[in-house]
Amino acid sequence: MRKVTWFSFLNGYDIRTTCQAGAPDHLRLVHNANYSRRVRVHELVAASPALPGAAPSGAMRLMTRVIGDTTSEWLVEFGDPSSLFAPWAGQVSRVTLGPADVAAVRTALARDGLGQPAPAGTELFSQDYWWLAVGCLDGRMRFQVWAHPDRGYDGLTFPALLQARDGTGIPLRTPADEPVYANPAIMDRDAARYEVRFRLAVGPNGINP
Repeated sequence: MRKVTWFSFLNGYDIRTTCQAGAPDHLRLVHNANYSRRVRVHELVAASPALPGAAPSGAMRLMTRVIGDTTSEWLVEFGDPSSLFAPWAGQVSRVTLGPADVAAVRTALARDGLGQPAPAGTELFSQDYWWLAVGCLDGRMRFQVWAHPDRGYDGLTFPALLQARDGTGIPLRTPADEPVYANPAIMDRDAARYEVRFRLAVGPNGINP
């Protein structure tokens, strides 16, 4: 089985390979809230009415994984960003969103800029706060990022809708939750010794590690 990497996961390579006319909707939303502190992943996949426990047409299955806690402790001393995929990592919740909830989330995403050109040239740092969306909707690939403090990050409307519905009960981590240190430069230098750090460049249709 091909090893899944964090960067290919963010780029949605698995989604891209099957995205074509008639493909089921599949949307991945990732919140990087300082990679070593908190990562939140939402996977929305069209529910098949043919499966047991059939959901109504237009419903989607939502799986949410939250890795990290609400304290100031480091998430984990990763040796590889792909450690995020360890089966024991984080708290996982699975719920079904009905058609009305799906429509509300999709409307919010469209209002927030999903479907518009991504900010090519933007750099995403592992220590920072950003949302990334990649998916196949209506048979077409979608890609967008919103990085704090640019691109209207603080005005996004879809995160609150997802948080209220994902079943985890875990609030979103915000930049205000970052610990305050007397000497940030020294703290950052010390943290860099054991954190996994990376920088990603945003292209028009995806990211470039």
